[in-house]
Amino acid sequence: MGDQDGERYTAAIGTKPDRDDDHEFPTLDIETDPIDVARQSLPDSLSELLERYDDVVADRDQAQWDWLYNAFPAFRLSCVDTDRTRQVRIAKLLSTLFITVADDVAERHGDRETFAELANVPFDHQHADPSHPAVDGKIVRFGIDVWNCFRRLYDDSPRAHEFSEQLRFDVRQVLAAIEYSALANHSPELVSEHELWRYDAYNMMVFVHADTDLANAPTFDVQELSSLRQALDRTQRMARIGNWLATWKRELGEGDYSSGVVVRAVETNVVPATELRALGTDPNPDALRAVVRAIESSTVEEYFLDQWRVECADAARFEKSLESVDLAGYLDGFETILRSHIATRNAT
Repeated sequence: MGDQDGERYTAAIGTKPDRDDDHEFPTLDIETDPIDVARQSLPDSLSELLERYDDVVADRDQAQWDWLYNAFPAFRLSCVDTDRTRQVRIAKLLSTLFITVADDVAERHGDRETFAELANVPFDHQHADPSHPAVDGKIVRFGIDVWNCFRRLYDDSPRAHEFSEQLRFDVRQVLAAIEYSALANHSPELVSEHELWRYDAYNMMVFVHADTDLANAPTFDVQELSSLRQALDRTQRMARIGNWLATWKRELGEGDYSSGVVVRAVETNVVPATELRALGTDPNPDALRAVVRAIESSTVEEYFLDQWRVECADAARFEKSLESVDLAGYLDGFETILRSHIATRNAT
């Protein structure tokens, strides 16, 4: 679909967001995390599922769920009913929990059969079979229960039916992103930065979270949906950049080479592809440190930080066409998330 001026807009590196002259954009040396994970603890209603997660999956620790729960309000659409913000927050954590499990099954464990069953769970016309002999039945059953909890909250939303088809479409894009990342890890030679922007950015779930907001937003004007989704397309890439900057070193050590930071380093010859392939066959700590040092001493991270500013400027163009959403406040929320990502990265 075209942008509001009727043409496909391609942002150019160097375009800067239209902010006040004294606005300080995030830099790579941020040390203070604006998201205080101690501000609010997780609700008791999530305790049983998270305990089951630790028993069945246990790939992520409690800190991730704490961070997410406290991060969600930063980029909640302003039109959400104030009486439903708690339900929205919990629903977002549940949908993220489900997707995280599916992502880790596919990428960390390379369990394509179990992922295939999990990918059936969100769709009524597809059947997930936890009894299939080739899958981890405990994980599939857990995924079914998590998704059902999310759907109960979503379906209780005042405008759930209005945005349910949109939600199904956006969830399918997230699952496709996971499949692409798993394919990239299996065949890193096929990965390009271009395809990462096309497929991998959906893993951030920005559209899915916005769908959850809209289902609980009585004042949102549906006539503004096209403009909103075009802004979401930009903020999703902003979220992906922050996540890449925060996680590429950890993922590299785990044998995950699909981060945009690593892919661009290879494409710009900061890291020879042969070194990355050698690292895949022999994860030597010295070789890993050499790759990390090469990327850190390059301009690759600055490139993505600049690209974040470009996407922010591009998203801001839709402000005048969104009267029922405070787009400026929404973009401020993504800046908060970026600052948190960088601070967390610098603390490790």
